[in-house]
Amino acid sequence: MVTFVLTVIGLILAASAVNAEEVTDFRMCRNARCEILNLDINPCPEALDHEPCQIPQNNTASIAFRYLAKFNSKKPKTRLYAETAAGDLPLRDMDTNACLYTSCPIEMNVESDWLYSLFIETKYPKNSYTVKLKFWDDGPKASRKDVCCFKFDIKVV
Repeated sequence: MVTFVLTVIGLILAASAVNAEEVTDFRMCRNARCEILNLDINPCPEALDHEPCQIPQNNTASIAFRYLAKFNSKKPKTRLYAETAAGDLPLRDMDTNACLYTSCPIEMNVESDWLYSLFIETKYPKNSYTVKLKFWDDGPKASRKDVCCFKFDIKVV
């Protein structure tokens, strides 16, 4: 009986730790043709307090989300940006082939998962950032409207 109770308590604590990293304060970009069903960033215990994820320099954070695209794409591209007053600055370390992070082809109205590991180099200044993750159809018959885009906040520490 004691083993059972300890196992249940352990499972509850493990579930709480997973939920602590679910980011609910993300925002969809205007005219995004998708729905983000959930966003998990690891590590991000700050999400419990609705604060930006604090990611130390020289560390990696995993960005995982489930999405529902409102377009098809056999050749999707992607990019992470830091949103600034002067415009969006692309994070050039990311390979733009979206098929490295999600299953391809991307199919309209099919729930899919995405996983990306973001390495925060020391060249990124310690500061707060709004990060924009965007993916789009880059095929020969692509429409400029076929874009999924959302934003979330991080703090490089």
